[in-house]
Amino acid sequence: ALKRGFRVTTNTTLFDDANPARVRTFFDAMMKLGVEGMMISPGYSYQKAPDQKNFLKRSRTHQLFARILGDRKRTWRFNQSPLFLDFLMGKREYQCTPWGNPTYNIFGWQKPCYLLQEGYVPTFQELLESTNWDGYGTGRNDKCEDCMVHCGYEPSAVSDTFGSWSGFGRTVKLTLMPNGR
Repeated sequence: ALKRGFRVTTNTTLFDDANPARVRTFFDAMMKLGVEGMMISPGYSYQKAPDQKNFLKRSRTHQLFARILGDRKRTWRFNQSPLFLDFLMGKREYQCTPWGNPTYNIFGWQKPCYLLQEGYVPTFQELLESTNWDGYGTGRNDKCEDCMVHCGYEPSAVSDTFGSWSGFGRTVKLTLMPNGR
């Protein structure tokens, strides 16, 4: 695909049985192949998923991602903000931003979050007006208790980046020195 001029990125969901050393080796292999960027996300236990036993709890997500990303290589290119990666490692806390990634498809505008599959509305205006936006996120909805998925938390990290000079400064520092060195 790269030789034909296509842009190639990856989207990797990690579950409870993920081996940090193998994931790091995978990242190296993707960069060697010329992948433009990678996205990573914890496997989140949403009700309609067929396999419920291998999802990550919040504390396990922090442990796993800290082991994978704690001494990350400068050659790894992620299509995610540095503050979101810090969030996955448990270095900062965010609340879900369910309106941060609205989804539209042939069925209409999907109610947040796409993992909860609560249906669709025909117009963006109806989505905005009929959705209880405060009903999503950790501590707000039992279904969201262990969720740390990029669709809701990456927008929160981006808002932190551009919401203050200190957030912007943290992002610059982590971009230039991902391991704090």
